[in-house]
Amino acid sequence: MKYRLHHLIFFFLLARASGALAQEQPREVARPIAPAEVVLYIQSDLKRTDFVRPLVCALRRVLTAPVSVQALDFPLGSELLATPTQFEVTKVADRFIRRTENEGNTPSFKHLLIPFDMKVEAWNWRYAFSTYFGDETTSYHVGVVSTARIVAGNWWLQSPWDRQITATRAYKLILKSIAQTAGHRGTGACILATSLSLEELDRKSSEFCPDDRAALVAAGILKEKEEQNDPDCMTVAGRLLVPMLVTARRTLDDWWARLH
Repeated sequence: MKYRLHHLIFFFLLARASGALAQEQPREVARPIAPAEVVLYIQSDLKRTDFVRPLVCALRRVLTAPVSVQALDFPLGSELLATPTQFEVTKVADRFIRRTENEGNTPSFKHLLIPFDMKVEAWNWRYAFSTYFGDETTSYHVGVVSTARIVAGNWWLQSPWDRQITATRAYKLILKSIAQTAGHRGTGACILATSLSLEELDRKSSEFCPDDRAALVAAGILKEKEEQNDPDCMTVAGRLLVPMLVTARRTLDDWWARLH
């Protein structure tokens, strides 16, 4: 697991530094593989789960594969820590892959949702919202998502739109993970852009760029048209409102802070 992640990081850096060489020596890119299923595993310590239903509903609107949720008794011990307060995501993912390797229909795309902050020791970032493992050549297709920084609101001041904000953030992270673990080599823009802060995550699109979307539809990963069969689910229009909701949420937090 560690070696594959390090290989991916090295390849990414090498590709950026050798753009001209890559153009001179093009390589054949394999066709992305479509998931047989997408499973969200809710780790046993994750208690605030009100965002899961709208998240699943939104994913079902756009993905061809069925989307399901499973509770997972999956304790995370101190041996998995990267810092005193952050888990090393590579270690967590490795254990998660081994824990669930005999579950699901192949190819099963699995995402572990945890409430703890995490980082990747190989990256010089303060934290990671999510990380993915695998591609079209591997037997595993896994993402790990931390809700520690993406959950909107707090226990003493909640708003009715908090779950929509949280669901949209997780939606962006998971869809990007699915596209990349499927083996899609995309534009790196729109929903596939890398977000290094919560502001960047909120600001980036929740949609695929046209070329990426067309490729993922052709591969059987995305539906040609987003379904509109559940009135309680987040539509494209609803997701476009999220930046406004985030602004309203921050205004409410500022107001609360001034009162206290």
